[in-house]
Amino acid sequence: MNPLKSLILGAITLVAILAIISISLPRHIYIQRDILIQAPAEAAYEQISDIRNWPNWLPGHHHEPARAVMQASQPHGIGTKHSWVSQRSGIKPGVVTIVSAEPHKRLVTNLEFEGEEKAHSTFTLLETAEGTLLTWHFEKYMGDHPLRKFSGLLLDSTLGEEFEDGLENIKREVESQRLLTEN
Repeated sequence: MNPLKSLILGAITLVAILAIISISLPRHIYIQRDILIQAPAEAAYEQISDIRNWPNWLPGHHHEPARAVMQASQPHGIGTKHSWVSQRSGIKPGVVTIVSAEPHKRLVTNLEFEGEEKAHSTFTLLETAEGTLLTWHFEKYMGDHPLRKFSGLLLDSTLGEEFEDGLENIKREVESQRLLTEN
């Protein structure tokens, strides 16, 4: 067989295999991370529900302190927005909007990057004997496009690391404030 025909046939076979695999890939991705905070749920909730605190813990702000951040007129509550424009390449402008809030228990946000589908993020707080278990859950519809579905597989490792960083930052902020108020 002609080498060119073999190359074309191999490429077609590879595309067909990837297309078949992509059919079985999920259309939705879910990422979840949690952390135990040595403080009451009320203190942890205050850190995540007040957007004035977000630059202290939100992933990306520590890596890019010069990013342009715009905040809504109200610091907390349903409809509060936190938006940004990044100077880093590959980071699109975005906005996070609080869409549901149950004080000391749960906070739900929508995340929108320019030109992409909305993603949903939920923070849940559970008081335990050891402290407050803070869970950060993320959900996004990836659609049917094979490349988007394959990229969704990578999000758990990349975005998951950012969630872990953000949760560590929240823990640090809440626990350090608790130490200040106790002294």
